[in-house]
Amino acid sequence: MRTKLGVLAVTTAALAGGVLTQTDQAEASTPNVVVDSLSVSAGANGQSKATATVHSARTIKLQALTVAVRSADGSNNDFPGATATTLGPRSATFTSGSRTFRPGSYTYYVAYKVRDHWYSVSPVKSFTAGIGSTVTPTPTPTPTPTATQPASSTPTTTAPSTPAATPPSTTAPSTTAPTSSAPATPAPTTPAPVSSAPTTPAPTSSAPSTTAAGPVGIPGTWHQVFGDEFNGSSLDGSKWNSNWFGCSGCVTKPPNSAEGSAYSPSQVSVADGSLHLKLAQQPTTVAGKTYPYVSGIVTSNNKAQFTYGAFEARIYTPSSGSQMANWPSFWADGQNWPTDGELDVLEGLGGSACYHFHSTAGGPGGCASGTYSGGWHTFGAEWKQGSATYYYDGKQVGQITTGITSSPMYLILNNAINPSHSGTNIAPADMMVDYVRVWQH
Repeated sequence: MRTKLGVLAVTTAALAGGVLTQTDQAEASTPNVVVDSLSVSAGANGQSKATATVHSARTIKLQALTVAVRSADGSNNDFPGATATTLGPRSATFTSGSRTFRPGSYTYYVAYKVRDHWYSVSPVKSFTAGIGSTVTPTPTPTPTPTATQPASSTPTTTAPSTPAATPPSTTAPSTTAPTSSAPATPAPTTPAPVSSAPTTPAPTSSAPSTTAAGPVGIPGTWHQVFGDEFNGSSLDGSKWNSNWFGCSGCVTKPPNSAEGSAYSPSQVSVADGSLHLKLAQQPTTVAGKTYPYVSGIVTSNNKAQFTYGAFEARIYTPSSGSQMANWPSFWADGQNWPTDGELDVLEGLGGSACYHFHSTAGGPGGCASGTYSGGWHTFGAEWKQGSATYYYDGKQVGQITTGITSSPMYLILNNAINPSHSGTNIAPADMMVDYVRVWQH
């Protein structure tokens, strides 16, 4: 049952391999979306998931509904599984995907997207994930939430994007960049995330402005050598180019002749805590060839390159039903292809999430089982001497041990499309990136 301000309750739930102590904070409703109940439960293998029961006084279409999570330092650690839905007066239950939390204190709450804006809903709750014994969470002041609602009741129905909602008023978390999640954490009265564009250039292997604990699921001791949390209002030109091997601001051809889109800086933007690479069906001519689409790409060529390390990005890919749409990619490439190598951390191929390593020895790889579209997912790879190992959402999905090169590579993210794969192609489509990080030993 929904309660009013000032009501506090405490429950506990044990995580497999550890302990989760959960604290409910003051609950309140918003004019449109109301949270009837919200909880986190333990699962197998140390994973947990969130369950929220919500309703709305009137029928409203949400572009996305999710349970957002913040660590004690303000970093984002959302539950996976954001989904589009329609709410009405009858309560509906949302169950997130599962994830494992590092030991520490967290707050969580319901967030939803309408008309391309994210909103948060009270209550804000907290839990502490630990190992071995019960951990008492840091007390959190009782909030006085002020929920902001969209001015229009006619929402759009575009694909879900990263929650950039202002969480209901609770503690004042720092603006440390997200570690694995979407919603930013600006001041409670502001419905947009606080912009904090980097002011220091990030040359090859320089220390980033924000440091994360380490790559998700990849063992070892790491230090971060590059990162972009995309918390500003424009692309950081000290780290990225917004086209493929062309003059600044030019529209360029694609990296692969099988692609059907030219790349234009106009299709690249940074907003709501994410990089947006937008694909549109718009005939575009480059060097005498007309491509049926135009899209967005960023590369760190001539700005940051790395030999070995852990490479990770949290990405929302467009979906076609339960499959990954188009040809979204996160990869690294050497200056002399294929001699210097190509590390494909993620390629959306035929609706699946796939990985490869290209060199003069060939291009071995594979595709992960499961669904990696329709929500935010973390794609990572460890590249070291003699092997490349791939991790999706913190779980190893493949390893390649032949043809592994040792020349420096730069980073690439692009929202590509292959016209011959019409079964999973959609346009317009927005590939969103919450963060990109590189670690080394």
